[in-house]
Amino acid sequence: MEITIPHYYKRFRCIASECPDTCCAGWAIMIDDKTLKKYKKIRGTFGRTVRASINWKEKSFRQRKGRCAFLNKENLCELYLEGGSDYFCRTCRRYPRHIEEFEDCREISLSLSCMAAARIILGSREKVRFLRREIPVRREEDYKDFDYFLFTNLLDVREAVFEILQNRTMDAGTRSCMALALVHDFQGRIQGQRLGETQELLERYRKPEAADWFRKDMEQYRDGSQRDTAFRMFRILKRMEVLQENWPEELWQARRMLYSRSGEEYQAMREAWKESCRNSGVDLENLREQLMVYYTYTYFAGAVYDGQAYGKIKMASAAARLTEELAMARWKAQQETLTQEDFLWTAHRLSKEIEHSDPNLIALERQLVPFGLTEFFRLMA
Repeated sequence: MEITIPHYYKRFRCIASECPDTCCAGWAIMIDDKTLKKYKKIRGTFGRTVRASINWKEKSFRQRKGRCAFLNKENLCELYLEGGSDYFCRTCRRYPRHIEEFEDCREISLSLSCMAAARIILGSREKVRFLRREIPVRREEDYKDFDYFLFTNLLDVREAVFEILQNRTMDAGTRSCMALALVHDFQGRIQGQRLGETQELLERYRKPEAADWFRKDMEQYRDGSQRDTAFRMFRILKRMEVLQENWPEELWQARRMLYSRSGEEYQAMREAWKESCRNSGVDLENLREQLMVYYTYTYFAGAVYDGQAYGKIKMASAAARLTEELAMARWKAQQETLTQEDFLWTAHRLSKEIEHSDPNLIALERQLVPFGLTEFFRLMA
């Protein structure tokens, strides 16, 4: 089996009680069957405490005020303090590692919802590289009806998308739009059962003149008419399952800061925000690149299961733009100041709401269907 990881993957170290947030609150932590059997065998007073702190029907840890029953006041895990990592369930052992399984390969990433991981993912100025190696497997998984031809085409297209997103001769907006256009065209090949034309499509987008054309064409979409489309996209967040207790209040404040003004005022605020970020050393170009690469790597290949490659790149683009919208609202609320750490916190918060709920991931992708390519061009250019 082939394993793929981003080059920064092994840099991660949990910062435990030093973390400004905790991964042990805000959602149900599911426990695998093997660990449940282990918990049943723990003896003594602590064993009784463990068993009383588990919802055996749901196979999850009980919560107290939205926090895992084993999370103490210092944001440390009492299970870990008592028995070390051997007492961790699979979920706690893996997080913030995210795994996507495919036939004959496994892709592993770090989750942006973890602040320590977010600092690595978005704090890097390097272009992300992906490292691959073969490992032996004890038994082969059965992937019935896995479309390997579609999968290889998805990987080829994703590689081209990475090349575009990391082409720093173009601004980040143009790169985002070019990636969207490529996958839009590829989706047509999927639906028309014309995957044999994929390589020809990639050659067209890899020609130097393609980047030149996009640089020129994107100018027509930078006309300042972003406010209404951005607001429509922002409202999707309100329709999702809430995972963090104060998330609705944060969204309401952001909505008031951003959209209670005309399109011209909104655009002037966005330009002022960009200028303020430049002056304070917040590199929005690099942050957009890293966000787009992160979400594309994590979800794009999953289109092998539903054929919706275009939906996956739209979701990546929306997540990147919504992160920027929320960061701009934070900037406005903080008397027009924003640090790199503020941006990372914002990215982490949004990721926590989107990525840790399958219904939210599905809802985001589905509710982006009515947004056309030109609407995304106006948002991302």
